Amino acid sequence: MINKKFDPRTIFLSTLFLTISLIIMNNIIHTLFCFIAILIHIILVGVKVKNLIKIFFASIWLLLSIILINYFFINKDINYITNSIFRLFGIIILASAMLSSMDIMDIGFAVEKIFYPFKYFKIPIENISVIIALSLKFIPLIKDEALRIQKAQKARGLDYNLMSVKEKIYNITNLFIPIVVSSIQSSVKTAIAMEIRGYGAPYKKTRLYESYITIKDLLYIIFNIIFLIFIILIRFKF
Repeated sequence: MINKKFDPRTIFLSTLFLTISLIIMNNIIHTLFCFIAILIHIILVGVKVKNLIKIFFASIWLLLSIILINYFFINKDINYITNSIFRLFGIIILASAMLSSMDIMDIGFAVEKIFYPFKYFKIPIENISVIIALSLKFIPLIKDEALRIQKAQKARGLDYNLMSVKEKIYNITNLFIPIVVSSIQSSVKTAIAMEIRGYGAPYKKTRLYESYITIKDLLYIIFNIIFLIFIILIRFKF
C-alpha cells in the first residue's frame, strides 16, 4: 500500500464523489468552488506539487485541442469552453492523485469491496476488480516495452525522429505489431502465474496487507458525501 493516510476505499470513494461533483457543474464559479475541495483532497492524500506541474504540462496539448475544437468547429462560447477545460483538468488531477497515492492492487481491492453487494446479483465483482487492476498494471509495462522496441529499432537504423509525418504513419506497424505480440506474451505469462498461485480456486482469498476503515476514513467519506449533496443542491437549485 503506497498511501498510509487513508484506506484505499476512502481514496477511491472520495475521488468518485469529487469527479461526479465536477461533471454536474455547468458554471465556472461553481467549478472553481469544486477545485477548493480538490485541493483539500490533494493535500490530505499527499500528492506533491511537482507532480501536479507535470500533470499540467502533460495534459496541456489535450486542453488546447479542446479549446480549438469547441471554439472554431462547434462554436461554443468562452464560458462553456472555460468550464469544460477546468472540469477536464480537475478530473485528470483526481485520477492522477488516485493512481499516484494507491498501489494498483489496492485499486482492485477498493473496487471489489465497494461494489461487493453486486455479487448477490450474480455479477463477478472479484473478476472485474482483477481485470481493472491488471489493465492498469499493463499500461506502464506497455509504455516501457514501446520505448525498448523503439530504441532497438533505432539501433538498427529506423529512427522515427528523422521521419516525416507521412513516413511515421506508414512505419507505425513496425512499432505496433511487436508491442501487441509482446503484450499478448506478457498476459499469457501472467495468466499462467495466477493459475499456478491458485487463482480461481474455490477458497477464501486473503491479502498480504490487510486494510481497515478507521474513524478518520469515515469522517472524510462523510465530508465528501455532504459536499456532493451540497453541489447537487446548488446545481439543481433546490
